[in-house]
Amino acid sequence: MSIPSDLATVSPSADAAERRKEPSRRTRRKLVAIAGGPNCGKSTLFNKLTGLRQKVANYPGVTVEKKAGLVPLPSGRTVEVLDLPGTYSLRPGSPDEVVVRDVLLGVQADTPLPDLTLLVLDSTCLDRQLYLCMQLIEIGRPVVVALNMMDTARNEGLDVDAALLSRAFGAPVIPISAKTGSGMAELREAMDREVPAPRAVTRTLPEPLRAVAERLARMLPAAGPLACLSRFHVAMALLLDEGEDDSLMRAVPHPVRWEALALRARLDAEIPEWRSHEPIGHYRTIEDLVRRATLRLKPETSVRERIDRVLTHRVFGPVLFATLMAVIFQSMFMWATPIMNAIDAGVNALGRVIAPALPAGPIRSLVVDGAIAGVGAVVTFVPQIAILFLFISLMEDSGYLARAAFIMDRLMRGVGLSGRAFIPLLSSFACAIPGIMATRTIDNRRDRLTTILIAPFMSCSARLPVYALLIGAFIPNRMVFGFLSLPGLVLFSLYVMGIVAAVLVAWVLKRTALRGPRPLYVMELPPYRVPSWRSVLLTVRDRAGLFVQKAGTVILAVSIVLWFLASYPKNAEVKPLEKRLQTLEQSMKSDAAKGSRAEVTAKRAEAAQVQNEIAGVSLRDSFAGRAGRLIEPAIAPLGFDWKIGIALLSSFAAREVMVSTMATVYNLGDADQTSVSLREKLRNAENPKTGARSYSPLMAVSLMVFFVLACQCMSTVAVVRRETNSWGWPIFMVLMMNALAWIASFAVFQGGKALGLG
Repeated sequence: MSIPSDLATVSPSADAAERRKEPSRRTRRKLVAIAGGPNCGKSTLFNKLTGLRQKVANYPGVTVEKKAGLVPLPSGRTVEVLDLPGTYSLRPGSPDEVVVRDVLLGVQADTPLPDLTLLVLDSTCLDRQLYLCMQLIEIGRPVVVALNMMDTARNEGLDVDAALLSRAFGAPVIPISAKTGSGMAELREAMDREVPAPRAVTRTLPEPLRAVAERLARMLPAAGPLACLSRFHVAMALLLDEGEDDSLMRAVPHPVRWEALALRARLDAEIPEWRSHEPIGHYRTIEDLVRRATLRLKPETSVRERIDRVLTHRVFGPVLFATLMAVIFQSMFMWATPIMNAIDAGVNALGRVIAPALPAGPIRSLVVDGAIAGVGAVVTFVPQIAILFLFISLMEDSGYLARAAFIMDRLMRGVGLSGRAFIPLLSSFACAIPGIMATRTIDNRRDRLTTILIAPFMSCSARLPVYALLIGAFIPNRMVFGFLSLPGLVLFSLYVMGIVAAVLVAWVLKRTALRGPRPLYVMELPPYRVPSWRSVLLTVRDRAGLFVQKAGTVILAVSIVLWFLASYPKNAEVKPLEKRLQTLEQSMKSDAAKGSRAEVTAKRAEAAQVQNEIAGVSLRDSFAGRAGRLIEPAIAPLGFDWKIGIALLSSFAAREVMVSTMATVYNLGDADQTSVSLREKLRNAENPKTGARSYSPLMAVSLMVFFVLACQCMSTVAVVRRETNSWGWPIFMVLMMNALAWIASFAVFQGGKALGLG
């Protein structure tokens, strides 16, 4: 990179003496911010330092995830640690990077200026990560550098001189390995000491840019949230800030803000390429530092390149990726079922224990059928989410996830997106809520909106109970090609259908409503590593907990609302059934006192059957039942009757509610997707008008297609509303997805009938 001849030397930290002194006494716990680039092992280090003493939330006003934890130090005191999102520089281009900049500059809402920044560097690729280090030093705040992955560097024949880097930065540089724990004691000791501000960094800048930055720096107030920072760095950050009303701009007085905008316009006119000149001096220093501080003891190995030739191959790469996805989904289908059955049995047992303690009637129904059933609907899906994120975390820690994004970039570019959209879409297979929230890493607004709108097409874990019920009831359990089970193959096909639908919708959106230039996608392929099981398990725990926290509360609340809609108004047939139930319960108490166990067992079974009849009668004539009959003419062409209509309406709260609704319709109470009795009821249900079977395998396929494409999750709609800050996009998404679902289901059912399959 050539440097203009009019560059002048400037020391941006030369005004350190003019900065306001900080209070000597702290009234809060010391705050340490962990910063670093993507794939540098930052999260592994955070997990190693904090262990189980961590929590996950969101920064106020944004959807960027905030991970905080407590770390004990050798002196006995405890510090609070923030794990910041990964970034290559403090010039933000996404919401994640804006948060990193604002936290490190002390202008992020509800987050004080960190007392210390712990910068994590990947020692195997310093040339790509030292730019962020130079910027952090330029801020003028205390920094400790953790030179991570030193064991990997040594294995690759790379020797890094930490002492030379420490002298160059004027800050402690600690060689560590977050995965093995090497160097952690020295790192804790460095965090325990009072670290002075780093040494001033000398770099070159074009003379007009230097003069403009110094002029703006002199205008900054001596007090305020930015007073503890290098004035020159704040001035450069204001000039480089593309937003006119973000948190950084609001942290300075209006005259300074207006002057920054005016000076930026002046630079645009005089030096159109001035933004690219800003890092030139840093990279010149970086090249010199890397040359002096690193020594390659043996030729660079080509094993990684040989592996990448296969994993990122145009043909073999996608085939291997598709095979891995098939294995993952087969595992989810097989491994999660026993755990889910055990959890579901526990929830049902809890309901049976609590029910006799409450009087028969609406109170018991609210607690057992509303609250406990709502909690069970949430907890039951934790195993599926945990298994999915187990695989995702393993792929991420091993370095394969970046290769998968690279592979998918070719497909994404075909529809106008970049490979960066792959990660949110992959997360949506567990739940669309975290997947949609993950789109904050996408810089381009049109690409972000497109990804948000297609994320619900990914078959989330809430659809699995519906698939399991219909596959178990109508798809024969036989082998295909001698080694694949037909139910597993059908399940895999449903996931593929959602992906294909997402690709087609994205292709249309990027050429119509969200048309824009194709994004440039640059991604670093990290080295292959053995995953850290501790970090993987902590990630699984956090993601599963986030699902319970975010989605669970909504599902519980809506479950209670649905209970009301499915229970009222009361049918006249319910009262004699409730009286019969009360009589049975009183008789059971009397028999129990007499020691007649056989009588108690028989009457308990009869009472359970009466409860199921009450639920079924109540549902058929409730508000929900009436609505199901109302929409029957619209869904009849899809092969659905009014009973399926009730299930479709109830599944808007949560897709998995469809299963329990069908169980209630057929007086089976707490039957689930694995219930043999419920599957038999669906297979043998008869149409009272014709006497023929109500449901067929063709209807089951039609219903599964509908569930693949339909938007039936109010939690997802609410998250889209929050992420887009508009009701227009979520309404558009609901109408678009449900229209596609109806058309596709209509084509499957009517086309199948025309071919004689119905």
